[in-house]
Amino acid sequence: MTALRTFAGVYPVHHFQGALFAVRIGSDTAYMYEEAPAGDGDAWAIVEVDPDRFLQLWRQPGSSHPEVAHQSPATWPQDRKFHWPHQHFAQGRVNPVPLATVSCELRHWPLESVMGCDDTTDRPVLSFTDGVTRTIWLLTHCVKVMPVKCPMPDAARLQALAGVEGGQPVAVGTLFKQQMG
Repeated sequence: MTALRTFAGVYPVHHFQGALFAVRIGSDTAYMYEEAPAGDGDAWAIVEVDPDRFLQLWRQPGSSHPEVAHQSPATWPQDRKFHWPHQHFAQGRVNPVPLATVSCELRHWPLESVMGCDDTTDRPVLSFTDGVTRTIWLLTHCVKVMPVKCPMPDAARLQALAGVEGGQPVAVGTLFKQQMG
């Protein structure tokens, strides 16, 4: 079985098979999913992130959506789309919400902006492909462990910088192969 704490198994989701994730938010459970991969599923990984470490990474210079990242649970509910995830999460297991898709890359930054010299350094940045609003909804509702999807080349870095203690990335295809064995 997978080391992912939130993985609940593979089930029919809409018109396809989906890896289902049960995410605790307070005393409730929110359900999320990832669709079965078209190929072997080794191109993408699921990483369970610690919300505080994830937010700290997201707030690094160069990360995407800084206007959202630098807000807080007190202000996120004022986002124009904030009510949408609530409507979807409220449907529970029968209509789970897709995982957020993120990347965690190293970008070159001139040290002159930091230390007054001409060298460059690599700094991690977090970027969203999809899922900003559902992420802030989960963070506002005090999620303890949050699964996200990221490219396999970024998975170890994301785990090291924001992953839950003792966690490890799992290839999306692995989730589906386990269920078929």
